[in-house]
Amino acid sequence: MRYKDPDLILLLQKILETYHTKPGKGVPIGNLISQHLANFYLGHLDHWIKETCKIKCYVRYMDDFILFANEKKFLKFELIEIKTFLKNQLKLSLKESQIQLNHCALGFPFLGFRVFPEKILLSPRSKKRFQKKFKRYEYNWITEEWTLSELIQHMGPLIDFTQLASAGAFRQRIIDQFGVSS
Repeated sequence: MRYKDPDLILLLQKILETYHTKPGKGVPIGNLISQHLANFYLGHLDHWIKETCKIKCYVRYMDDFILFANEKKFLKFELIEIKTFLKNQLKLSLKESQIQLNHCALGFPFLGFRVFPEKILLSPRSKKRFQKKFKRYEYNWITEEWTLSELIQHMGPLIDFTQLASAGAFRQRIIDQFGVSS
């Protein structure tokens, strides 16, 4: 699929020119255009994995994806195939440091969590980010940079993210330690 509308192409070009990590590369993480382009661009990978490779156990969110299989040998073969597809078809590569082949029982990192068959935990990085943001949000409210309404608006999603994991004790400890009531 290609975009042919010149106005849309010009708009996308202007958006992409506003930011880059290297000359000619990169879009800000979290930017809505980043999300749309990831889904549009990596949709080709999705179709190839599901329709050509016939891999049934595949999950992708943005540029993070997981494959499940009973055989490590199968996953190793598919990893080589995926790297080749990404390189040849999409001019992309995987971050070698992010690739993991292991048993689900050992857990795996995904979207800021460590996912196990029986539970989901916050990743160490997510815990640090939660604490840092919590402290900053509280500070913004205490110094009257934010109203109570603004504090609630920011704290809601922050707390909600941690509620997806088994993190009640961690969350309460941070609230007790850094919250206004402490």
